[in-house]
Amino acid sequence: MIAKKKLLYIHGFRSSAMSSTILNIKANYHDLDVHAFDVTHHPVESIQKIEDYVNEHEIDVLAGSSLGGYYTLCAKVDIPKIAVNPAINPENSLSFLPEIGNEVEYYNERADGVQTFTCNLSDLDEFRGIEKHITAVTHIIGSDKDELLGDLRDQYRELVGDNFHESSQLGHRITPEFLEIPNGDFYKILSKIL
Repeated sequence: MIAKKKLLYIHGFRSSAMSSTILNIKANYHDLDVHAFDVTHHPVESIQKIEDYVNEHEIDVLAGSSLGGYYTLCAKVDIPKIAVNPAINPENSLSFLPEIGNEVEYYNERADGVQTFTCNLSDLDEFRGIEKHITAVTHIIGSDKDELLGDLRDQYRELVGDNFHESSQLGHRITPEFLEIPNGDFYKILSKIL
């Protein structure tokens, strides 16, 4: 029996490994061994956790969306990476969210049982100075319809050149259409790199 390729998917801000995106991938991508775990808005510890996990579990592809897409871009791993609508400058983009400075609930249940958190402007300083680890196998999928981050297509192209893929199936949130097999844009990119 051929071993399944391993995909680690990193969720976005206020989410968890129980996000609908991750559950949809696990339910529909039967040819993959899908991994996910909870991260926080603290980039150093979250990126380290991702790098350790990739190495310990011999992950084949790293993917993530929004803040998880940013962590995907920053993780120093030399495997194919797919960042979906990544928040490429979270110290700026997150600062405009109404959640900043307030105690808020996570959208999904988390493994540690913690269901609320507070992210302050001072926490966003942790993002300054963290370098992105862009390689020839780093891909970004984005759109001009991102209602949360805005149109970052030019910045995405600057980061990955021809490995930027524009999707008409995206706003900021991941839709079932985007994940659809075999016609979803995520599946199309994943198929090219596996």
